[in-house]
Amino acid sequence: MTSTAVYLRLSREADDSASLDTQRAACRRWLTANDYDPDEAAEYIDNNVSGAKPVEERPGLRTLMASRPDVVVTWKLDRFARSVAEFLRLVAWAESAGIRLATTDNTVNTTTPTGRMVATVLASLAEWERGMISARITEGHQTRRSQGRWGAGRAPYGYRTVRRDGAAYLEIDEEQAAQVRLAVQELLNEGTVAGTARTTGLSEPQWRRMLKAPTFRGHRTHKGTLVVATDGVTPVQFAEPILSAAELLAVRQRMLDLATGADRAPRQAAPLCAGMSSCWRCDGRLNGGTSDKGVRLYKCKLGHVTIYAATLDARVEEEFLKVWGGFAEVAVHLEGGNDLSAEMIEAREQAARIGAQMATAGPLMVSTYEEMSANLEAAYAALLAAHDPEVREVAEPTGRSMGDAWEASDEAGKRQLLSSMGLRVVLHPKARADRLEIDWRRPDLERDALDDVESQETE
Repeated sequence: MTSTAVYLRLSREADDSASLDTQRAACRRWLTANDYDPDEAAEYIDNNVSGAKPVEERPGLRTLMASRPDVVVTWKLDRFARSVAEFLRLVAWAESAGIRLATTDNTVNTTTPTGRMVATVLASLAEWERGMISARITEGHQTRRSQGRWGAGRAPYGYRTVRRDGAAYLEIDEEQAAQVRLAVQELLNEGTVAGTARTTGLSEPQWRRMLKAPTFRGHRTHKGTLVVATDGVTPVQFAEPILSAAELLAVRQRMLDLATGADRAPRQAAPLCAGMSSCWRCDGRLNGGTSDKGVRLYKCKLGHVTIYAATLDARVEEEFLKVWGGFAEVAVHLEGGNDLSAEMIEAREQAARIGAQMATAGPLMVSTYEEMSANLEAAYAALLAAHDPEVREVAEPTGRSMGDAWEASDEAGKRQLLSSMGLRVVLHPKARADRLEIDWRRPDLERDALDDVESQETE
């Protein structure tokens, strides 16, 4: 008795594929017309499986080949394979096992040389058609990207999709964009990536990826490369930016500082003069610590010297008030500054893209890129002229003395006062009469001294 099998395959790649029910009905009609009982035919199905896949990667076809029926029928040739190489492998298997392959439209019959030739030609056409479909899809995606259109899927956080002229585009979602801006301000004001992610409602990895991407500038990347217009240079603007170039640059610098520990705050338990006191022998910083009785200490990490924190702090306070207490306190605030670093970076990146295009451009396009280069040079020159990143320090008297400021400050404020005066403390062994060597190294002390000398000579 002749054994028969029906092979059904539906690929998710093809939008116009026939349903499995349609294929099944056609196969049953063919079996009946060729004097086979359709009810006795075994059915093997590969659903959501591409015809370009190797036969061993298709569970249904793999099982069919292991069962070795006498006749295998499918709807059309492209159900067997969309690759010539894979179809020929299937034909070779069928010939070696004495199995007949057939299609319901009778275009394939591998029992004759002519049938095998026709099947091979048709398989080639099926592979070509698949390649053309893939190329059309790729070109369609490229066209949509170059036009600033949104392809498919959920819009990135901060944006939403809208339809205009029968196509999808991105526009700012004001509510989400407000959350992005708020989170960015929190991050720049000594926040963390994890903490500000909660402000947006995104997970930390999602928020981190978005801050590293050009999305909030209204740009996109494809396969890790910035999407640019057909000129190969200008970034495609998919939507209005949520953040400025300067804000995004500042955010990335903040993330780098957090990652490297450059912005790590001192521990709350640090002594008053932490970071400003050192060991006479190894020049290492004195660490905070406690004695066996719980008394706070300054101590060298190598064990050379130790002193009670209260003793060192009291001496430093005494010296500070003696040297600086009568001086007027001055509050320093920053004025001016016009940092266009981010815009200049974007201009240099665009210049690199123009250079890459000019290297391979034909004679007709060279003049176009030269004009773009000239315009960019002019824009960069304007940025360079306006770029003034130096921020001026403006000192204004607060109306109180340094001694008053000391008395009114908490420990953090006192530490700031000491640091601003350039405190340096060196701790010596107990054998020395005065163990504490205290110095003030304000950067402008030498300048102030020269000013005083000049004013005296003038008088």
